Amino acid sequence: MWDYPDTKDAIMPTVQVRKFRDIGPVIKAVRESRAVRQEDLAEQLAFSRDYLVDLEKGKGSLYITRLFRTLNELGISVTLTYQSSDGEASDGAA
Repeated sequence: MWDYPDTKDAIMPTVQVRKFRDIGPVIKAVRESRAVRQEDLAEQLAFSRDYLVDLEKGKGSLYITRLFRTLNELGISVTLTYQSSDGEASDGAA
């Protein structure tokens, strides 16, 4: 995939998510902060750009919706942690 600097001493922003649609803006913000085009990322991941657009818009499938409903009902939290492109902290807001 892409080469990133050593993350050992980097600040790792985190975002708490309760619904799938909370993940899309994080995917988009991180992709853009790394100057990666949708076309390039989709090709690297072997799926269509349209699918990536839907991910970034937070469009989930029935499976994903039910997964998050189950996690929430059981009190299971999901936290995304990522390396920002400049090593600086980010709240993940798009």
